[in-house]
Amino acid sequence: MNKSYLGTLDYSDPLYEILLTKVFPDVREPVFHVDRISQRRVFKYTEEKSRIAIVGKFFRLDDVKQERVLRIKGEYDNLHTIRRYGFDAHPNFVVRPIGREESIGLALVEEFIQGKDLDHYLKRAIYRGDKDSLRKRLSMLASFLYALHSKTKSGNDVNLHAAYGYFLKIVQKLRRQDVISGPEMNQCLKLAEKWLNRPVLRKPKDVIVHGDATPTNFLFTAGGDVVAIDLERMKNADAVLDIGMICGELKHVFLWRTGNPHEAEPFIRYFFKSYASHFPNPKKAFMEITVRNPFYMALTELRIARNNYLDWDYRKMLAHEAMECLKWGLKVR
Repeated sequence: MNKSYLGTLDYSDPLYEILLTKVFPDVREPVFHVDRISQRRVFKYTEEKSRIAIVGKFFRLDDVKQERVLRIKGEYDNLHTIRRYGFDAHPNFVVRPIGREESIGLALVEEFIQGKDLDHYLKRAIYRGDKDSLRKRLSMLASFLYALHSKTKSGNDVNLHAAYGYFLKIVQKLRRQDVISGPEMNQCLKLAEKWLNRPVLRKPKDVIVHGDATPTNFLFTAGGDVVAIDLERMKNADAVLDIGMICGELKHVFLWRTGNPHEAEPFIRYFFKSYASHFPNPKKAFMEITVRNPFYMALTELRIARNNYLDWDYRKMLAHEAMECLKWGLKVR
């Protein structure tokens, strides 16, 4: 976690009264130390006497992008929804929402969880050769996601129109950024249409997915818990959306940090097998996941390629890798 210390929360700040009355009513004259932990208006508040920490997430009151604001505001309800499915205790849970105050742009106050994220273990595997620790956390994450998906089955068909809409949005942004050319954008969309017409994508029923399954959104505590954070993008979709996101992130992290396009493959396969092992027929589940995964994995690679903090040539290479993934997946039956 990258954070910067900002000092203490001023007594005149309206947030001080909210924290005092709703979070720390038993602490006399609390002092809150403030750290910025994300560029997305996310802050950590640590009470000086008790050392208890909470996280506050804000939105801009003048933000004209209504879709983004609604998504940020929705996380409070998303967390409550998932916790009602039993994700409120060891070993798999999501952070506890404490409150919100939209009048000051406070979308969510939630508990702070101390733990190492998946990216920590990816770095250990790459730079220290500690592959066992990474495999262990991938297995734990697979168990978390299986529990999430199996407990939230709806019986409804997957909304592939929404999947295509998101794919289109990402590809159009890559075109505006000149990461891909016009012909490449058209090729991407044709490949996506072929995918969405395949029975393998139409067959599954939807479940609740995390929707933003990146390495920094899953924490592993010292007590053996897996804790999910950042559920802004939670929705109903194919369970393999989460699986494909993890696989796309694994591919990206190893390619970005090692330059080897094949370095991630053993860990991707291990993650697949760990997730499939929870099904009554693991072999069948493994096959059903692997034939759907290339679409969602490619979607993730394209999504990552939008990030302008990455090297330009690397972004283009990642977009090309995504297109190759889409092509290869269409050959798998």
